[in-house]
Amino acid sequence: MLSFYMAMVDEPEDKALFEQAYDRYKGKMLSLAYKLTGSYHDAEEAVSSAFFKIARNFGKIKKLESRKRAAYYCVIVKNCAYDILRERSRHGELLLDEEEGIADGSFDVSDEVLGDYGYERIVDAIRSLPEIYAEVLYLQNVTGLSISEIAADLGQSESVVRKRLERARQKLREILEKQGIIV
Repeated sequence: MLSFYMAMVDEPEDKALFEQAYDRYKGKMLSLAYKLTGSYHDAEEAVSSAFFKIARNFGKIKKLESRKRAAYYCVIVKNCAYDILRERSRHGELLLDEEEGIADGSFDVSDEVLGDYGYERIVDAIRSLPEIYAEVLYLQNVTGLSISEIAADLGQSESVVRKRLERARQKLREILEKQGIIV
């Protein structure tokens, strides 16, 4: 499949950069898509669609900083996974995991209550953080990068990244408590 995507990338140096991105992020993207869809088949489809979009627009994407590219890849695969889930719901398909959650009582109503409203408030709270804190939260929680990968991308030590994450979580907790989202 990589050769198909590589054929869509024009410049030889871009091909090498695309191949590196494919090798580095395919597993993370697959894991993220699987968490969202609950299906390995759908996760593979989401990753395939994401890399198709990435290859088609690689001329623009390559201009982003390395860490922003990584975040962008994750956003693309998340959107592709959501597209697959939306398509399923249009056709009246219910995910097996959802059926099991309802049947065994593990379905959590609080997830439904929080919904998009709570999500938007949390995203706004993260955006209000100083950039050094918002960035590490985003890289760890959205892109799924490990502390060592974040440290390498930011050019910082792992201990600095851990401390920033700790401070970011504390500041985020304070903001969310003030807004009444958490108690």
